[in-house]
Amino acid sequence: MSWRASAAILSGFLLLSGCAALVGGDGPRASEEERRAYAAAVSQQADDPGAAERAFTEFLARFPSSVLADDASKRLGQIALDQGDEDLALRRFHQTLSNYPDSDSVDAVRIAIARLEHGRGNALAAAAMIKQARLSRLNVVEQREAFRLMLDVSDDPARKLRWLSRLRRAERDEDAVALVDVEIDTLIQKMEAIDLFRGAEQIGRQIPAGRALLQAADLSLDQGEIDRARRAIKLASKLPLDDLYQARLITVSERLRLRDEGLSFDAALPRIEDLADLGGADTAGAEGTLGVVLPLSGPFAHFGEESLRGVLLAAGIFGADDGTGPPDTRRVRVMIRDSAADPEQAARAVRELADLEVSAIIGPLLKEECEAAAAVAESESVPLLALTASEAVSAGRPHVFRVRTQPREEVALLVDYAVRELGAQRFAVLYPRDTYGRGLRRMFWEAVEEQGGRIVGVASYDPNAVDFAEPIRRLVGFVLLTSEEKQALEEREALERRARRLPAEEAAALRLVGQAMTGPNGELLPPVVDFDVLFIPESHEKVVLIAPQLAFHGAEQTRLMGTSGWHHSDLVKIAREHVEGAIFTTHFPVSSELLFVRSFTDGYRRAYSQEPDVFAAQAYDATNLVLLQLTGFSFGDDDVRERVRTGILAVRAHPGVTGVLRMQPDGNARKRPFLLRVERGRIVAVE
Repeated sequence: MSWRASAAILSGFLLLSGCAALVGGDGPRASEEERRAYAAAVSQQADDPGAAERAFTEFLARFPSSVLADDASKRLGQIALDQGDEDLALRRFHQTLSNYPDSDSVDAVRIAIARLEHGRGNALAAAAMIKQARLSRLNVVEQREAFRLMLDVSDDPARKLRWLSRLRRAERDEDAVALVDVEIDTLIQKMEAIDLFRGAEQIGRQIPAGRALLQAADLSLDQGEIDRARRAIKLASKLPLDDLYQARLITVSERLRLRDEGLSFDAALPRIEDLADLGGADTAGAEGTLGVVLPLSGPFAHFGEESLRGVLLAAGIFGADDGTGPPDTRRVRVMIRDSAADPEQAARAVRELADLEVSAIIGPLLKEECEAAAAVAESESVPLLALTASEAVSAGRPHVFRVRTQPREEVALLVDYAVRELGAQRFAVLYPRDTYGRGLRRMFWEAVEEQGGRIVGVASYDPNAVDFAEPIRRLVGFVLLTSEEKQALEEREALERRARRLPAEEAAALRLVGQAMTGPNGELLPPVVDFDVLFIPESHEKVVLIAPQLAFHGAEQTRLMGTSGWHHSDLVKIAREHVEGAIFTTHFPVSSELLFVRSFTDGYRRAYSQEPDVFAAQAYDATNLVLLQLTGFSFGDDDVRERVRTGILAVRAHPGVTGVLRMQPDGNARKRPFLLRVERGRIVAVE
């Protein structure tokens, strides 16, 4: 850090700690003459530091015992720092400590000295000064600076983690907390298990103790230290964890269970193009009875009905056979029950179907009803393929499987493509401040760190926002501009607001005027876009609003990336050239030319005279996973359910229409979704 940057940081928090005696409080008050002299000196500090220096020196000579004397002494050090004279600043700060040891601002001065010493490479002197500072006497801004300094001077990873934890608690801005989270996760990834345990012990029940213990558990399992992993999991389970780390707790717990049973998780999935020549799932000759539990009434009936169509198509019940191919040899019965999205009704339906000797059950959809259904399915030893994203549903239940694509899988694919195919190294995130946005932000960061990339920008916005100028400005560095440039930007933004109310052609012309505007020096207003990829975890409805505003603020050359919520024809119809080159995932590429996808889409159109959606597609995949296990034996076999269960567990690279699927030993499907790109105004397949 340069001396100018250090001076700016220190000046800010030193100013905050110097006004108590001036404005009043419970302690001694300055006289009217002292207040006038002090205020006169302060008023000159910004515009004429030389005059301010003389005024503060005169003040100390006239009022050496004033309650404002310590602040005047401190400001002399600050003036020296602002002018780049670190030696003089240090001398003056030390004089403040020596002359006013009982001052209420000496702790802020100690932190200022420590920062200067650290910047000069004197780590021991900095550490010694920090130890003397009483953190409880600092305000929040000063505490943040102190925690950052303690983090910088420490060479013990466990103590670094402790200071990061305290820094996180001291931050008030969500984006600042997110950046600290990146530091925390980066540090945790580099720590040894023993240091992770020490760090968690120092932190107590605060964040990120649970994260540290989960990482210690994973490391211990990698190293074969089973007892140590068991202890870490036990400790982590008693700590507060958000949804993302609750899911990780479930995963590492399953790793431990599978390790105890001599099993392991599998390697990477094949790419889509590796399976491009495969047709649909060959379920000819399948025999058996399938149970289906879906919300067919109530507010979620539409999704249940779409899912049911996928099941019936896979089972050959409705019109999949167009009469041009070989006869359908499947002998599959389907028994359907309505869950009405009610957990109790879903549980009753599963119990009823289990009594009717179904081979397996497809569904339900929603998290709560899936949990209730899974509990009964496990007790009845009947395989159940839940169509939910909740990984917890299969935890500790050998007969329960989850087949829906996870957001984590989408993010991992995007980052892998960005790094390997695009050569991207610097990433930014623009996300909504809701559960989905925060979760995707964190997943994206983790994926970037794992691939060796860097997060260099982050900004968030209200989920109901339609104007994204402020977060975009933070992303592209407008906070670094002068006041005159900022005024010019405000004028440009006024043009943008006008443009939104005009017809398309007039709006485009007005935006060109705005983009050509110059600052006070006659040069174009320059955004500072220092990232290769901008990730926006949003729906297409919001992306079509965000993308033009990115272009307006000079970020049009940045590669945009997003998740499956982007996949809609309106993305290119409305955002047009502003999303050209964008890359995003999809759970189901309805227009794909892959043989196994076309087999499904063509059959669905013949059967139902409409386009399939992702709910039909994932139910179709789940049904085929069961039917593949029901080929080659008859209704009379006693071990049908066990054969289905073990067969699904053995699936390694199923070419599903919702992505390549591999079943993990814990019952959670790993899937490789599809990648799409906007190319010449059209959405096309990447793979």
